[in-house]
Amino acid sequence: MADTYRENRKNELRKRIVDTDRLKQQDNVREYEGRKIRRTRRIVFLLILVVMVMLLMAGGYYLLHRRYQGFSVNWSVDLTAEEGAVESDYEDYQNYADGFLKVTRDGATYINSAGKTIWNQSFEMNNPYATVNGDYCAIGDQGKTSIFIMNTSGTTGQAETNLPINKLSVSETGVVYALLEDSSASYITVFTREGAALDISIKSILDGDGYPVDMSVSPDGTELITSFAYIDNGSIGNKVIFYNLDEIGQNAGSNRVVGGFTDDFAGHLAGRVHFSDNTHAQAFYDGGIAFFSTKVLTSPELIANVKIEDNIKAISYSGEYVGTLTLNSDADVSEAYNLTIYRVNGQKVFTVPVSFNASGFDIDEGVVFLYNDKNLRVYDIGGNIKFDGSIDKSISKVGAISKAAGPLGMDVLIGSSGYIESIKLK
Repeated sequence: MADTYRENRKNELRKRIVDTDRLKQQDNVREYEGRKIRRTRRIVFLLILVVMVMLLMAGGYYLLHRRYQGFSVNWSVDLTAEEGAVESDYEDYQNYADGFLKVTRDGATYINSAGKTIWNQSFEMNNPYATVNGDYCAIGDQGKTSIFIMNTSGTTGQAETNLPINKLSVSETGVVYALLEDSSASYITVFTREGAALDISIKSILDGDGYPVDMSVSPDGTELITSFAYIDNGSIGNKVIFYNLDEIGQNAGSNRVVGGFTDDFAGHLAGRVHFSDNTHAQAFYDGGIAFFSTKVLTSPELIANVKIEDNIKAISYSGEYVGTLTLNSDADVSEAYNLTIYRVNGQKVFTVPVSFNASGFDIDEGVVFLYNDKNLRVYDIGGNIKFDGSIDKSISKVGAISKAAGPLGMDVLIGSSGYIESIKLK
């Protein structure tokens, strides 16, 4: 009896052991199947992710390279219909703040990007000369002595010079540099935004120092670059001079000169100079572009001298880029011109052959505009054509409202004779 009981217990234990092994096998099978399902899900997820990335890349490539096929007018303002408007035989537009500065012989008007006239400033000038920098602008009568200084809120001051005005340059802080001249010398005089003359005057003798061709002040108002032409043994020479109007310049001598470059421009003439920001400036000459760094305030440095063999048809610049439109001398290329854009340190961004015969060339918000009469061509900063067509008005000036061309289009300001309008390229 006892043997039978023990045998039954053994059999029961054997069954339990067998059942446990069977359960373990079932668990292993279920775990394997789970891993297989999870692996399949991961593969499917990765495939979907790859497809989505490829679609996004394809969409991005399409949006980057697609051309806008047309345009619509957002708004249009007839400036001749405004109260007090006077027809003028001279009209100039400048990209200013978020809109345009319109200058005539009878006054200046600031119109913002929404088409609203923010202010009007009346004056009478024979040869108005406008300079803009950030939210400030200054307008003087070349050959006369009147200067008006404005910001986006209106007129901040007026100045009177004691000699005829040749050039003006305004800083982002509203400080105005006036290049004045008489029969024997030129003088750089400085005015506050209110029009008060500062106790700063830089004199250059025409027979010795040369004739001032152009000048530009840094945005912070402390540095000045000037191009001088002079006669050397019967030949025209050129030199680019840097001044510092801060404490550093006071220690540099009575004329505040902290740097000068002559040999780099031998046989050439720098007709335009420009401060892009507080540490970068350029000199455009008949043979290339000289790029300078003023990071070391006491010693400006020529960081790049880009030689341009072809004739320069037009130049343009912004706070980030400078550009040239040159005649194309390559007989193997059918396009008549080359468009080249550089960063402010001289690094080339792109160059493309161009058949467009432009009368206007602007760089604004990282967008490049070429225009002629009613024809407009737009490039992005990668050198891709974004728009190439005609609009309904003759173009005097173009500005970008949006910084980059987006998938839904791009808003552009157009300055025309008596009109300003906003269009959407799409």
